[in-house]
Amino acid sequence: MNELNFKKAVSIYEIEFCYYIRKKVFCDEQKISKDIEFDGLDNVCEHFLITKNKEAIATARVRKKENYIYKIERVSVLISHRRNNVGSLLIREIVNKYKKIEKKNSLILHSQVTAENFYKSINFIPYGKQFLEDGIFHIAMRYLA
Repeated sequence: MNELNFKKAVSIYEIEFCYYIRKKVFCDEQKISKDIEFDGLDNVCEHFLITKNKEAIATARVRKKENYIYKIERVSVLISHRRNNVGSLLIREIVNKYKKIEKKNSLILHSQVTAENFYKSINFIPYGKQFLEDGIFHIAMRYLA
């Protein structure tokens, strides 16, 4: 049974899984410093997990920027589970959750340029120019409903 489940991480145990995945993907794989990755904003974010057979395999956090504007951040999928629609499930579920709360909610993110086409495939569109964030080129994107 290979069931994927989306859930909001609420317990300390679940939040620790989110941090573990982020450390593996951003700190270990991409060599981003822990100080940058763990930026002190986690306490003002909602955290989400994708589990497969009860194993945490992907995470993201969402931070309120302004009224009706939410930023999806720290999207990460363990390397062994990439290219299996895990990331797209995670993002689609987050979008659905925030759009269900209020249709006029707007979702934005800063995509690594290498992931831009992934986000385009799930209805995010780029705006502005590329910029460096944490030493990696990014592009700002927003969800097009």
